[in-house]
Amino acid sequence: MDPSSSLELGILLLNSMWAHRMAVGDYQDLIDRGWRRSGKYCYKPTMNKTCCPLYTIKCNATEVKLTKGQKKVLKRFHRYLSHGDVKLEGGGKTSDNEQCVSPTGNQEYVKPKFDTTTDLSMVSVSPVAIENAKGTCTASARESNHSVSDKVSEVGDRGDTSSPSQNSPKVVRNNGINNLSPKSPRKTVGPDPSKPPCRKSKLIRLERREAKLAKQREEALRRGESLMEGIKSKPTNNTPKSLEDFLNESLPESPAHKLEVKLVRSHPGSVGFVQSFGIAHKVYQQYQINIHGDSPDRCSESQFRRFLCNSPLEPWHSNCGPPSGYGSFHHQYWLDGRLIAVGVLDILPNCVSSVYLYYDPEFSFLSLGTYASLRELALTRELQRTAPSLKWYYMGFYIHSCPKMRYKGNYSPSYLLCPETYNWVPIEKATPKLDLSEYSRLNNDASAKDLNGEIDLNRIKILYDQDLVLYEMYRMLNPQADDEDEVKEYASLVGAKSAYSMVLYRN
Repeated sequence: MDPSSSLELGILLLNSMWAHRMAVGDYQDLIDRGWRRSGKYCYKPTMNKTCCPLYTIKCNATEVKLTKGQKKVLKRFHRYLSHGDVKLEGGGKTSDNEQCVSPTGNQEYVKPKFDTTTDLSMVSVSPVAIENAKGTCTASARESNHSVSDKVSEVGDRGDTSSPSQNSPKVVRNNGINNLSPKSPRKTVGPDPSKPPCRKSKLIRLERREAKLAKQREEALRRGESLMEGIKSKPTNNTPKSLEDFLNESLPESPAHKLEVKLVRSHPGSVGFVQSFGIAHKVYQQYQINIHGDSPDRCSESQFRRFLCNSPLEPWHSNCGPPSGYGSFHHQYWLDGRLIAVGVLDILPNCVSSVYLYYDPEFSFLSLGTYASLRELALTRELQRTAPSLKWYYMGFYIHSCPKMRYKGNYSPSYLLCPETYNWVPIEKATPKLDLSEYSRLNNDASAKDLNGEIDLNRIKILYDQDLVLYEMYRMLNPQADDEDEVKEYASLVGAKSAYSMVLYRN
């Protein structure tokens, strides 16, 4: 490891270092102390000095509970694969050949329906309008292509206060259809005796339940059983659908689209990664330019390789580990043979760590950010079957002080890392503290300490003059070195476990 001094990015303070080579176990220990990586560059926010503290967040993939919104995303994606269209908010839908686009450019825009809650009590229809309507409706019956808009002024929801002429009738327009009735409204004289009286829905449901129980009672008596035995003998399936149930839901015989998800090793690059590198870079470039507003030179091929392909993690295969092994990977989403999204992942001994996600902006209507996170949770659950300790899904940093960045807390059950004791606290217990203060010691135990923070400097491994020595020997070989404070800071940031296992480079 080659530590760097604290780096200030805007108003975000970071402790940073370059990791040339690193074991997956060492990086697991680092992210459990609040570290993250970008390529081979590792960084840790200075929590009590930043304007927006970044708390490491993880989710227990084995106990994940889907929210209503997450289920909607999965259903929408399945509908798109099945039929080629997507239900949008408000009941509308878009298909492959037609996308709803609002004046502001939002693809998930649905033309608003007529507002039935608008107060129309002040709108009146004059007798002239009724007479005109009679003639117009008669003419419309004879010839449907005639319009009734000759002398009609429109009264809409805008609250137009312009006064029409006395000879101009007032008409309410509903979704472009003129509501003109040739008959005067029937006076209400009470309930219609020819129809059954209205009943509350609650009473109807109770009657249906009683009828169902009566039927079950008859069937149980016919079999010679009691009512409760008859009910228990019937299988009940009240278990909510799992994440896999949504993802593996069967498609029609001839679906509109075909999705293929591939996991390819990015370091060192596998055959699949090398073959798709150019395509992946183009998708990344489109994403950075359209979503983040980057210039083309800021998302070049070399920058893409340095940012999302290079990794310090050494690949490792274990007999009791996942079939893919541990290390750095790209999770690719191919739709009808076209790459539409890539999730950059690290598979570590205890978790799947999400590094970055980029996607083709053309498919943003599929909510690929949420869908990819759910797919990565499903991948974690799949790997856990062969590697029992691998049950956590790390989502990077949670920023409670920024409302737009709280979405990671929607994945349940989630935990935040205490920045002082480095133990995990359920997010529902941590957020009340963060509501009061942007930076908080999340651990309630005031006497709790960082058990991994007590370090013997003499046991730290140093790479000096191409030799591996302990820090005590390094001081003897280089008595002029004045870097004890820097080594102490490095050890406190990485923790005793990592400080003793990793090698610190000194020149």
